[in-house]
Amino acid sequence: MLIKDVLITAAESIGRTDLTSAIESAYSAAVSSGTSPSGEAAALLRCYRLVENEVALDHLPLRAQDTLLPVDGYVQFSDFSHSPVDVIEVRDAQGSKTEFEVLASRLYVGTGSGSVTIDYTYVPEQPKISDETAFSDKVSARLLAFGVANEYLLTAGRYAEAAVWEKKYRDALSAAGLSRRKLCVRARRWV
Repeated sequence: MLIKDVLITAAESIGRTDLTSAIESAYSAAVSSGTSPSGEAAALLRCYRLVENEVALDHLPLRAQDTLLPVDGYVQFSDFSHSPVDVIEVRDAQGSKTEFEVLASRLYVGTGSGSVTIDYTYVPEQPKISDETAFSDKVSARLLAFGVANEYLLTAGRYAEAAVWEKKYRDALSAAGLSRRKLCVRARRWV
């Protein structure tokens, strides 16, 4: 699904059907000349980026796998195809799990020979209005549109309406099975 479709759905949801033509023209300009949107379309795209990052980091992590060749036992994060958030596992050329250590700008995988396959989660790139969503079929356009509508109303200072859309967005996340798990610490007794 295209990002422009999510933005149009969000605009129509909050009663701003006048933004549909601005989004369509921004999409056409992005496809033909690669220009980025301006005005209200840019504001909606910024809100989409916030929602996409929230979903990717908190609810549905995007996973990737890269096969890289370590230099002196280290793999630089800049060598990854995406910006990594969390390294899940590392396997050597034979497919065996390998110990690793995450450092500030690189990953230590040991001094074994050969390439390693790294399974990791990543943060999505800054999307353009003409791009596909990072989630494809996993997250509906409606769910993302609820989040965009919420963010847009918050930036416009319409807090009461934003609270309604926030609830719809959280309910949609929950219905899709993507609600954030609640962390709780067991009660302890003082001795």
